[in-house]
Amino acid sequence: MAIAGDLRIFNFVDVFQVLKKDKKDGILVIEKDDTNYAVYFKEGDIVFIREVKKVFYVYLDVDFEAVLKKEGISKEEMYNVLVAKLPNLLNLKEGKFSFTSGFIKYPPDVKSKIPIEKLIMYLARQLTEEEVERKISDFGLVFEKTENWDEIAKKAFLLDHEKKILHLIDGKNKVSDIIYISKVNDLIVKRTLYGFLACGIIQREKKKERKLGFDLTRTLLNKIISKIRGL
Repeated sequence: MAIAGDLRIFNFVDVFQVLKKDKKDGILVIEKDDTNYAVYFKEGDIVFIREVKKVFYVYLDVDFEAVLKKEGISKEEMYNVLVAKLPNLLNLKEGKFSFTSGFIKYPPDVKSKIPIEKLIMYLARQLTEEEVERKISDFGLVFEKTENWDEIAKKAFLLDHEKKILHLIDGKNKVSDIIYISKVNDLIVKRTLYGFLACGIIQREKKKERKLGFDLTRTLLNKIISKIRGL
């Protein structure tokens, strides 16, 4: 399955959200001017980044160990290379991207050391008002925590004000309530909620289906029985 688009329309928070949700293996290629980035994902997390002159170079190697050998990097050096190249990648606001899943083969001992949730929250803190309006456009929205929210939140390395906002998400408080109670700036609250949504920490409140109570059901049943007996 290929995922493609433009960073001017879909920012990295949105792209990473999709890849995280499906826990995808594959390569995300970003084309920007004369620089092309190949971002290697394993189970939805970034494990390596390299720059290539031509996009087709990325697809010459299907074995990840061959990629490392070509770059002259050992597995032990992967983390330092990733940390060095991440800032340049995350600063990109323009460029065409495409993701090809299931292409690269990873050895079992290659694992990510930077949770994608941490990167999502880092990027969410920089979103513009226009960007957050895509998902947090109504102060009347109500959110609730997901089933495994606490596990995800640990991976996201939340800041103190983000923890305060998370505490106020209970399936009842509206966005306006969270802003009022937390006394945190409107834009910061919306950025935080955007990040929480992308990480999978929260979700829109699910509408509760109304069910007939037992007493009401029994009363109706008794009426039906009485009518049948009267026939």
